[in-house]
Amino acid sequence: MIKVLDSFVADKIAAGEVIERPVSAVKELIENSMDAGAHSVIAEIRNGGKSYIRVTDDGCGISFDEAETAFLRHATSKISGITDLDSIETLGFRGEALASISAVSRLTMVTRTPDSPSGTKIILHGGKVVSKELTGANKGTTVIVEDLFYNTPARRKFMKSDAREASAITELIQQYAVCRPDIRFMMISNGQTLFSTKGDGDTEAVIRTLYPDIASRGLIPVLDGSVSGFVSDPGSTMSTRRGQLFFVNKRLVSSSIIEKGLTEGYQGRIFSGFPAAILFIEADPSSVDVNIHPGKREIRFLRQDEIRNAVCEAVKKAVMTGAGIPKGFVKNIESNEPKSLNNETDRDASAVPSGEQTSIRDFLSRLERPKRKEPAKEEASGSYSAAYVSDIAEAAEDDYEAFSMPAAPAAAEEKAAAVPEPVKAKVPAPFDFEDLTYKGYVFDTYIIMQGRDELYIFDQHAAHERIFYERFMRGYSNSSHSPQPVLTSFTLSVSPDVYSMERSWLEDLRDMGYDIEDFGERTFIVRGIPPYMSAGEAEAFAMAYSEAAGESGGTNSVVRDKLIMRSCKSAVKANDRLSEYEINGLMSELAKCDNPFSCPHGRPTFIRVSSYDIERSFRRK
Repeated sequence: MIKVLDSFVADKIAAGEVIERPVSAVKELIENSMDAGAHSVIAEIRNGGKSYIRVTDDGCGISFDEAETAFLRHATSKISGITDLDSIETLGFRGEALASISAVSRLTMVTRTPDSPSGTKIILHGGKVVSKELTGANKGTTVIVEDLFYNTPARRKFMKSDAREASAITELIQQYAVCRPDIRFMMISNGQTLFSTKGDGDTEAVIRTLYPDIASRGLIPVLDGSVSGFVSDPGSTMSTRRGQLFFVNKRLVSSSIIEKGLTEGYQGRIFSGFPAAILFIEADPSSVDVNIHPGKREIRFLRQDEIRNAVCEAVKKAVMTGAGIPKGFVKNIESNEPKSLNNETDRDASAVPSGEQTSIRDFLSRLERPKRKEPAKEEASGSYSAAYVSDIAEAAEDDYEAFSMPAAPAAAEEKAAAVPEPVKAKVPAPFDFEDLTYKGYVFDTYIIMQGRDELYIFDQHAAHERIFYERFMRGYSNSSHSPQPVLTSFTLSVSPDVYSMERSWLEDLRDMGYDIEDFGERTFIVRGIPPYMSAGEAEAFAMAYSEAAGESGGTNSVVRDKLIMRSCKSAVKANDRLSEYEINGLMSELAKCDNPFSCPHGRPTFIRVSSYDIERSFRRK
């Protein structure tokens, strides 16, 4: 038998879809406050929000006549027609939040609009209005939610411990505080003020206060068109994506598209782990669908490639600056790097069958000796503010009293503060190799350069790897891939499984510029090689590629890895002593690279140590 559920049961089901746990209720209330134009938002919880939630704001408030209507399902002031769904600019819009929260709690709301002499107090239990009356109140709205899920005990079983629920709520409000530094947020749990922000528009200061683990990664400002925010330097990663926060049109979102753009923006400079990033993306509301999930955390982009490319380019411009060079000798940074990078690199090189080695001296002898500039004396233009917001718990307590119930009479209302201008961090200037001066050479491996007020230490092997890798990639990308005949052909012997498998890997080699044919007895003959390879390099590469085909199924996805191996094999190793002339040539070629900051494996080609860090080590600071 099919029947229509009564409204009581239907409302409880709908509430369960929107309000899953205390943090869900807090999220909806905070978003309502932000949509109401609040300059100050105070959140208080007890027992992880299970017994008590209170959100107070100084927003526009709700009139007496509309207070009860606000708790009806699908009642909203934010959209009026179907076309409005195509250009949503508010955080909430469905009109389900207050109805869903009130359906599963005992709720009290006190609210007043700026032009009203008195406020409204309305109480609901389980979604039913218990009382409604005029009262004295400050401008804005206070919502108190008590005994969450008191009438749906099955829901209470799925809530976590008080500490876990409180942590989720605190993290949520931290995220909103970062997104809206122009709003003063305060978080209180069990009577204790956990944090309070100034609301002065300084995003970086809020990050340093609420996310010191992210700030310690070395914040690099990002500001390029529709994308802004901060990212960590490539050498300072985290073991998880917990340090990544993405906001689209001031809405906190989860997005694999933005994650891809972020990763691509680092240009392979991440050796292990995940970069920290707090990014703000402004997009045309009509190109974003925020109505695909009840929690509104997941969104869909109409033009995904544009968003990914915008994020990629913005991050790339930020990390390809002096601020993106990893700091040397930094403590307490998570790292999964092997203890010996040189040994790891040499092991990678040994994966390629022996062939013709490219001599560093032959390579550098063809280069012109670069001209050097003395370091500039002025301050680096890439520096930015490192303001830090101190704990203001005492002031927060005063603020809380000002917003507490019973409210002061309307005549005593304080004048609303002006919205602060956002504080913009200075974007670092592009790194200029011309500012470097050669200062020394240690352990026959590391090149010491000085630039302005910082010291740079270059790894000759990593630097040379990058030079060769980009040369190989340019050759592969720009070549017509017509085979270059060789005077003496050579044969390629493969294992039985590779010989009998589908020959897509053979076509890949031909596409790269090989003239290669089946020669029988599990061998192939090569009569022509790519014009950008020497005979030894071509033979070693073909052998490595055929071996990898047996593992990967023969797709050309291994091309980049093989080019990395070749660049590693060809590069000068640690302890291969170079002359100053050769060092100058190496630096000159590295400066021409598209990405001079890391080797193809993702390790840094050089690190930086500031004069301040050196002085501090000698207790001069």
